[in-house]
Amino acid sequence: MTLFPAFPLKRRPLSAPAQRRSLRVIATLAAGLLSMTGCDKVKRAIRGDLGNTDPQWQGDSTVLASKPPLLFRVSRQDGETRVWPLATVGKQGFRGLGFSNRGWRAFDLAYLRQGSRLTPYREGKPLSPVATTRGMWDNATSPLDSMPGCNVPVPRGTAPVADGVWLLTDVPRSVVKPVNPLSSGELAAALDAVPTLIAPTSGIAGSMLSRYKREVHVVATGTSDSPSIIVIYNDPEALPDSAEIYGARPRHLVVVLDKGVYGYRPTFTYTTVASIKATPRYQFLDFFDVDDDGKGELFFGVSDKRAPAPYTVVLRFENEAWRENQRLMDRVCQG
Repeated sequence: MTLFPAFPLKRRPLSAPAQRRSLRVIATLAAGLLSMTGCDKVKRAIRGDLGNTDPQWQGDSTVLASKPPLLFRVSRQDGETRVWPLATVGKQGFRGLGFSNRGWRAFDLAYLRQGSRLTPYREGKPLSPVATTRGMWDNATSPLDSMPGCNVPVPRGTAPVADGVWLLTDVPRSVVKPVNPLSSGELAAALDAVPTLIAPTSGIAGSMLSRYKREVHVVATGTSDSPSIIVIYNDPEALPDSAEIYGARPRHLVVVLDKGVYGYRPTFTYTTVASIKATPRYQFLDFFDVDDDGKGELFFGVSDKRAPAPYTVVLRFENEAWRENQRLMDRVCQG
């Protein structure tokens, strides 16, 4: 293949002034290229990847630079309130977080260092922002949690969070649409269905429920024009850990009721015998609109401290029932 013409090209010689101008242009371009190369090296050195490309950090830094809306979880232990990241929220979806060690340290600096502002929620509504009192690595030589043997620790900070608050965000979020109030008579009628219809089908005789401790939450989830009702029963008498769990009476019952055509009906149930061999008891945390659709998701935490891997359960209302949408590990160590 011939890449160039076979005949010679005739070029007009440049005049002396034109030659000098061309030399100046070439010198200027060369200097610019040398300057650009040096600048790029400085930028790479600042990023810390000069001669050592780190694709995981590049991915982490891209996520952090996009500043996705974040949801944080609260735990209370030994008189101290800890805050850690749970997931991203918003129209782009609800996803758990995962970074490298370097990425989590950058996250801690961006969101949990002393003085960072977070918005707490109670009953799905934002409260006044609070300032964190320290991040996990505010003191590089003395992290908040030592976590021996953890190669990739998930950061936890501290913040003055009020009792009854379990969820926070980095920026205030929209609230669910309002619902009609629930009368005391309608609430009583809905609760009456639990011992007569729901508990027996869950393995608990209705007459036994009097020994259980009951808590009731009426929550305006926005899934319909009426609120949802959450009922939790706990038997204080635990099943011995040595006992066989098959066929044992559940010691824990969670029921969610929602308004239907003929009144309130069960839309979710959860039971456990609550021994060390079984699934743990649940604690209702709050409801929160994770995807800006005007309807709140239900958040439950594991109340049994003996659970080997505590987690946060997120229920979403789909096809006229509450279904488990996410199970996010309450991790102190990733991986």
